[in-house]
Amino acid sequence: MSDLNPLSQNFTIKSLLKFAFPTILMMIFMGLYTVVDTIFVARFVDTNALSALNIVCPIINLIVGLGTMLATGESAIVARKMGAGEQKRAAQDFTLIISAGILFGVLIAVLGTVFIDRIVWGLGASSILFPYCKEYLFILLLFTPASILQVLFQNLIVTAGRPGMGMVLGVSAGIANILLDYIFMVPLHMGIRGSAFGTGIGYMIPAVIGLWFFSAKRGSLHFRKP
Repeated sequence: MSDLNPLSQNFTIKSLLKFAFPTILMMIFMGLYTVVDTIFVARFVDTNALSALNIVCPIINLIVGLGTMLATGESAIVARKMGAGEQKRAAQDFTLIISAGILFGVLIAVLGTVFIDRIVWGLGASSILFPYCKEYLFILLLFTPASILQVLFQNLIVTAGRPGMGMVLGVSAGIANILLDYIFMVPLHMGIRGSAFGTGIGYMIPAVIGLWFFSAKRGSLHFRKP
């Protein structure tokens, strides 16, 4: 069974730390998203834009939190079924939660853009900060499905026994976010929109690679009819 399920190996302290280290590094880079945006906005836009970014952060955290909730619960379910040798059921449940994540992402994006004015005012934006908040939040809402898929794939790739690939996805997304923030905000002078697009495109990298990886059936966990 160990050939089919990498999680079924007999872990020692050393092998467990080796298996977990890529995930730890991935989580660190995920945490850098907001830090990098804050630094670039403070340095290359203005203090109003920085205040706006902090005001809309709760919405971003809620979206990432939803993705983390789905990913954590599904990882436990999928890993348990993989450990029991139920590879087909594991793949079906995996496909179901990915589909649910996409659906939630689309719903949040649609409802968020429809009610964006109420959301921004409700978060406490002043009349001066409102345009900044709305511009930043609107762009990030468009990338909501990719944001949720990013969290799902980065966690479930570990469940599939490929923590190294999960680390590569997280690090690649973080580096892309830094580079794109600089390109959009400095040479292109896009302001806070550049920060939002840099973050959103950073979300797209793990989402697209994850869809490709699990569609290609390269491991025991892949897409199939839920």
